[in-house]
Amino acid sequence: MAAAYSAHAGVIGPFEGIPHLLQLLDNTEQRSLRHALLLFLQALIAPTAAGDLTPAPVPSSTATTLPNVSGSVAAAAAETQHQSHTTSGNSSSSQPRPGQQKPSAAQAAAVRAAKANGYLLMDHGGLQLLVDFVAGAHECTERRSAAAAGGAGGAAGAGHLISSISHAEAPKEWHFYPHGYSPDAQQPTPAATSSSTEQPAAAAAAGSAGVHASNTGGNRPHGPEFYQVGDEKVPGPDESGRAGPLSKEALRQLHSRGVITHDTWMWAPGMQGPARLAGVRELCWMCCSGLGLLGPFEAALVALQILQQLASLQPAVDEFGAVLQPLPRAHIGLADPACLPHIAQVILTGEPALVSAAASLLTCILAHNRAALSRLYLTGVFLFGLAYCGSNLEELAGLFKTAHLVQGFRGAAEVTAGLPLFQRSYLGALLPESLLHMLESYGPGVFAAALAGDHNTPEIVWTAGMRQQRLIPAMLQVWRHVGQTHDVSLRQACCFAMQIPPG
Repeated sequence: MAAAYSAHAGVIGPFEGIPHLLQLLDNTEQRSLRHALLLFLQALIAPTAAGDLTPAPVPSSTATTLPNVSGSVAAAAAETQHQSHTTSGNSSSSQPRPGQQKPSAAQAAAVRAAKANGYLLMDHGGLQLLVDFVAGAHECTERRSAAAAGGAGGAAGAGHLISSISHAEAPKEWHFYPHGYSPDAQQPTPAATSSSTEQPAAAAAAGSAGVHASNTGGNRPHGPEFYQVGDEKVPGPDESGRAGPLSKEALRQLHSRGVITHDTWMWAPGMQGPARLAGVRELCWMCCSGLGLLGPFEAALVALQILQQLASLQPAVDEFGAVLQPLPRAHIGLADPACLPHIAQVILTGEPALVSAAASLLTCILAHNRAALSRLYLTGVFLFGLAYCGSNLEELAGLFKTAHLVQGFRGAAEVTAGLPLFQRSYLGALLPESLLHMLESYGPGVFAAALAGDHNTPEIVWTAGMRQQRLIPAMLQVWRHVGQTHDVSLRQACCFAMQIPPG
């Protein structure tokens, strides 16, 4: 069905079953069906019959005289010069690019169908659903090593950053209420939401799960002292009726044994309050049965591609290059605090395809949204991007070019207009001014080539030692601060949105 619609979207027209598809996508208990529906949704929003709607590259300011730098940087600068001439005047993704033919009638019909499907998706909560797929990338247990992700010019020791974050022992974040929880009471009241038959069933299941049932507290609710799950000891319910903390893996095992059900109340740091497991999307999806068609990285990439297509179907500028007011719904929705941090945080996975897709999407939705763009630094995306060890830096460099001079960390832009470049740029405290000059004068391509290389010339001073001594400590310091403030691991609580302190 997905293949047929993708090839003949213009003939078939808009798909009216998207609300039901989204509901099934969210609630099914079969991983393979969820992934098949996600791929079908991709065909509905990005059919091949519609062609490539990705916005054309924005021309960058390129000087006529190139700096005296190494060959790779000079080659990138020459390519940027060439692109700036060939893409000149192309200000809207709705217009044909130079060298492209005008869309055919069939392609135009497919684009109209995809747009109608996109609006229907947004009307029924599809944006947040797709962003949750993106956040699910943090659950992947097999991370690309920094040594593999980094190119030949990667900094020695730069791999310690991502690997220290990705492979650290995950904290135990989740708690559950085995006897129920009353959201209306001041204090949790055990058994407030449990039926009289629920507790014996849970107790029987707990016995089969290796639960030690000694009870030592006078005010402590009736229940086991701890739950034994493999090598992990999960504390039993305390005076408030809350058991834990426990890891996601222990939670999954307790769910498979019946100790935890979809009606069990759950809580983790960062949540506004306890919620039933059925209402916590990442836990619900984790407890599904069967093998999936896609891994966490693959599902996140498909979701990012759908979101990119949604943003491309609704360009933020008209055919004359004027910014639309108000901005399209997709751009506004994805720039919302409920979505934007999760798109930025996927860069922490270190997966090259996800990093490129996330950076491209952020550039697309924020380039004309000055209010959201000025607060982008609060998501940590600059630090995450600089700590990335891969060699595919062009998309990140494009995001940096769009955003680094308009961040609100020093106040209004007019107040900082007279300051030197390194003081105006958010990257000024992390990178030497020579690299910032490359970004401003020669564009993202040259900057990406310089950042990935190793240079020690009068024009560019950037070495492996500077990466190790400046970027890595800065990133780790921020990460430690955020971890101590919120005590949350993205691997254990994908729904959590970190916020970098303004200072």
